[in-house]
Amino acid sequence: MSGKQISKQRGLGLIQVAIVMASLAAIAMAFLMSARHERNFFTEGLAKLTGQAPAAASASASASATAVAAPAAPAGVLRKCVIDGKTVLSDVDCKDGKVVKAIDTRGIEAPKVPKPDPADAAPQSATDKMIEKATR
Repeated sequence: MSGKQISKQRGLGLIQVAIVMASLAAIAMAFLMSARHERNFFTEGLAKLTGQAPAAASASASASATAVAAPAAPAGVLRKCVIDGKTVLSDVDCKDGKVVKAIDTRGIEAPKVPKPDPADAAPQSATDKMIEKATR
């Protein structure tokens, strides 16, 4: 070296970068979890901190109150309605609802067991047994 002193590096250290990246990953994970469950954990947490009711809960409560107040449709009639931006099926009459015809299905059936191959049921020859043993 030509007599110059190496000064310390300025900026964030490795541990500080690790803490910042872990915090960013935790925030991203919370966002993805809230998106998966169609909720917003951030506004719910903010509402808890400020002591206010979350907007989604108050909006759904008002929607359910209006749904209860509406006259009931005839039994067995389903209507496709949009409530708070979500499409729902309901038996309650709504202002922009369309009647949906229900279709009965058998649901999910278990897969059928394939029929046994007749070649597998036949006795194996000595050559087939030796080939089978060699391939194991």
